[in-house]
Amino acid sequence: MSGVAERVALVAAFAAVAVALLAWRVGSWSTQRHRQRLERLTQVELIELFVFIEPRRFLQLNLAAFAVIPAVFWFLSGSGWVAGAAAAIVLVLPTWVHRRLRHRRLALLQRQLPDAIAAVAAGLRGGLGLWQALELVPRYQPRPVSQELALVLRQHRMGLPLEEALDGFARRSALHDVRMLVATLAISRDLGGGLAEALERLANAVRRRVAMEERIRALTAQGRMQGVIVGALPIGVAAVLWLVEPRSMGQLFVTPLGVLIVGLVAVLEVIGALLIRKIVRIDI
Repeated sequence: MSGVAERVALVAAFAAVAVALLAWRVGSWSTQRHRQRLERLTQVELIELFVFIEPRRFLQLNLAAFAVIPAVFWFLSGSGWVAGAAAAIVLVLPTWVHRRLRHRRLALLQRQLPDAIAAVAAGLRGGLGLWQALELVPRYQPRPVSQELALVLRQHRMGLPLEEALDGFARRSALHDVRMLVATLAISRDLGGGLAEALERLANAVRRRVAMEERIRALTAQGRMQGVIVGALPIGVAAVLWLVEPRSMGQLFVTPLGVLIVGLVAVLEVIGALLIRKIVRIDI
């Protein structure tokens, strides 16, 4: 009987070692992927937004936040689930912030583009060449459109053909109107014709499109606000109940049924947010 118990203990020990090795390999792979993601975020994606952060310092700040913030939440709540949720938020926060910054920058660039195109067209009508007309945008237009055109001109001064520099601008922005601008400049340079008139028509078309998008955004503002309120209501109620009855609410994170309920609520929250986003999002 003792021999069977010894064999069971030996198998359990080997299984524990195998699980520990697998967890170590998965953790090492996940850590390496996360580090590569953060390095790309600082070296490529944030630079495209003209946000310059030293990669080593950014990694140090992310590591410090990953170590401190979950510990603070665990100390305040006494729950490992809350600390784990805080750690997960810290992991995805840099990517979310980048996407938010990129979205705001592209929206601002979209609104500034008609005035920039009109400025180039006015320069061409005033007798300037294309190069001198493009230089009017970094000189008199606000950011971010001035930053993008300044980068295009700087790349051209360093020897990059103007077409390739403009194509880089179109790839960075991923905006349809920027691609139309690049195509208009390329066609006019290759085939000739009235570049000023073409740019003026493009500026008017982009301005009408931006006005239509702003109108749609204003009309759907109520639906988006309702989605935010409905999505935040369960979280707010849970926070109030946590303050009133912390012992009862703590059972949601330590019992299997409570964890199941929390997971179900989280899944329903995500589904509801996606449905509301699909309803109020209208593409032109």
